[in-house]
Amino acid sequence: MNVTELPPLDEYVELQDLLGSVKQAFPTEDSVRWFVRRNRDALASSGALIIITGRMRYHPARFKQAAVEIGQKAAA
Repeated sequence: MNVTELPPLDEYVELQDLLGSVKQAFPTEDSVRWFVRRNRDALASSGALIIITGRMRYHPARFKQAAVEIGQKAAA
């Protein structure tokens, strides 16, 4: 999913703030970090992940949607 219009910066959160909304699929911080390492390009192109001043920030809704799409591709 390539995105032409990104959400405003204030909708992006730190990893700690993302964890609560993705806990069902990613029960630990390390599981999210592993997923991001493996799928960084797809997350970035979907607008789920940005890097500001060297720190990763996550868009919760887009992260969940990208995770579904990545999982679908992995299952095919």
